Amino acid sequence: MRLRYGMNPHQAASLDSAPFTVVAGEPSYINVLDALTGWQLVREAAEQFGVPAAASYKHVSPAGAALGETVAAAYARARDADPKSSYGDFVAVSHPVDLELAAVLKRVVSDGIIAPGYDEGVVEILAAKKRGTYLVLEADAEFEPPAEEVRELYGVRLTQTRDALPLTRGLLSAEVPDDTARDLLLGMIVARYTQSNTVVLMKDAMAIGIGAGQQSRVDCTRLAGEKAALWWARHSTDPLTGVSMVSDGALPFTDNVVEAQRYGVSHIAEPGGSIRSPEVAAACAAARITWSETGVRLFRH
Repeated sequence: MRLRYGMNPHQAASLDSAPFTVVAGEPSYINVLDALTGWQLVREAAEQFGVPAAASYKHVSPAGAALGETVAAAYARARDADPKSSYGDFVAVSHPVDLELAAVLKRVVSDGIIAPGYDEGVVEILAAKKRGTYLVLEADAEFEPPAEEVRELYGVRLTQTRDALPLTRGLLSAEVPDDTARDLLLGMIVARYTQSNTVVLMKDAMAIGIGAGQQSRVDCTRLAGEKAALWWARHSTDPLTGVSMVSDGALPFTDNVVEAQRYGVSHIAEPGGSIRSPEVAAACAAARITWSETGVRLFRH
């Protein structure tokens, strides 16, 4: 399949095969990257928690991700986390798109969507967006990716096993309540499909702040916190509390804990194993933040 263009319009691109069908529109290289990454996130989240999941993707990282009672509710919550960054997003949802979600998407600026199916009348509504160029992809829900991933870069072929490690309750501290465990595990799933370095702030089954792609981890924490604070300010005048934080890599210094405190974090899950992890654990204890040393790094590049 010939793609509209590569990462930039001056680059030609093509696709040999894919676990989706193009229902409407014509995909670009980045559309495919966003679609495949977003689909993996929502599929894993829905399988883990048994409810609809949605993600709003921009440049191969989610601007927001959430669970919901319906697919429309899940997407509304995902987009509400950071509507500025979600402008022109690529949507991924775990369940078939119904007329309720189609009505939401009709009102917002978005580039495309991937879902496992579409109810009657939905494709016509979506395909009319963007003067008829809106991209609609139908995922093959039965497709299982190979165990080995391959990437070619500058003439070099890299292979590795796919990151399919189960993310389970046993990775978290026994002190963590069940609702918090859900948020931390969902945050780990979000981190798994976000460009590193990554810090995810979670509340009520919703990523309220994602700091992605920063070279300094404390900058990730600060960025996620600032986004979470903006989200909270739109909904409440009370102090932000009860936030859960996930880091895809070990917290190297206690400055991350100091920043986390500023944004109402009461639970942190991170790989640990750093030379200063005992100091991080002590700082969490002093701040009355539960600390889960998962032992699982979730880098994505």
